[in-house]
Amino acid sequence: MPRAAFRQALWLALLLLAPAAALAQKTDVVVMINGDRNTGEFRSYNQGYLTLKTDNQGDLKVKWNKIVSIESEKTFEIELVDGSKIYGKLAPSEPPGKLIVLSGGFERPLGFLDVVRIAPVYKSVWAGLNGSVDFGFTYTEANNYFQLNFNGEATYRSRGYQLGTELSAFASHQEGVTASERASWQVDYGLFLPKLWYLGAVVRVEHNKELGLDLRALGGLGLGRHLIQTNQTLLDVLAGVAGSHETPIDGEGSYSVEAVIAGKYSYFMYDFPKVAFGVDVTVFPSLTDSGRVRLQADARVRRDIISDFYVSISIFDTFDSRPPTAGAATNDWGPVISVGYKF
Repeated sequence: MPRAAFRQALWLALLLLAPAAALAQKTDVVVMINGDRNTGEFRSYNQGYLTLKTDNQGDLKVKWNKIVSIESEKTFEIELVDGSKIYGKLAPSEPPGKLIVLSGGFERPLGFLDVVRIAPVYKSVWAGLNGSVDFGFTYTEANNYFQLNFNGEATYRSRGYQLGTELSAFASHQEGVTASERASWQVDYGLFLPKLWYLGAVVRVEHNKELGLDLRALGGLGLGRHLIQTNQTLLDVLAGVAGSHETPIDGEGSYSVEAVIAGKYSYFMYDFPKVAFGVDVTVFPSLTDSGRVRLQADARVRRDIISDFYVSISIFDTFDSRPPTAGAATNDWGPVISVGYKF
């Protein structure tokens, strides 16, 4: 490569990297209730914890209820419990005790507990991702029993929408007993509307040998609302309609249309050790097969063990009053214990 072209390429790279380097400077200041001052890069605030990236200690997880002042020259998106959003920089609180947002040339003081989440507006797609993966395995030699499970989820949240995906697989086998297999993959999209409302869309494929289902492909739309949104509690409800195609293990495939009624509850305890509890329930009353009702319910407790690693205990329950394969079970449920990592 000619030297002139090389110099031009080098200068271009420096120009592209300079803004990112400036934004990544660790000059944000977080003041604690005991007077301690932590300096670093304010990465995010969610579920009761502020993440501060430091040079010497890596990523610090700081309890939100222990903070009295935050200072940063970056622009943030601040979401409040009523669903409204504010964009601005963060100024020191004098006296400490309020979150001071500089927006449109004005100072707006906010109570810390009125804030649900904070994210820098310059974040890249990869930086905006958060999620978890966990894995569990159980084997008992006495009765030749094994159980294997995997769960993974990831969510990207922007100013106007949220995009998420979830993959789950479970299998168990015991000599002389019919094996149990279930797996699902889902992609969901939420378009934020005023006053905590949102439009939701979902695409889901699933398999459940226990219920006689070889494959179900489903797509749905609905209207939802965040009934409760605080830094410790989330409660969502959604109602809509979905169309699906089912292929049974034994028999012909069929199309159907169902109503969708869903609820999701989460509660976070951010005092150490951090514990999260959640329940998801979705009911599918059929609109084309009178009397048929399906239900999917999941409950889980997740406890941090070290850094971003956790142990999880969950229970799943899948019910179909009229399974696609004649003679198949109408209910499939079980407990799952796993160890995972969140990012």
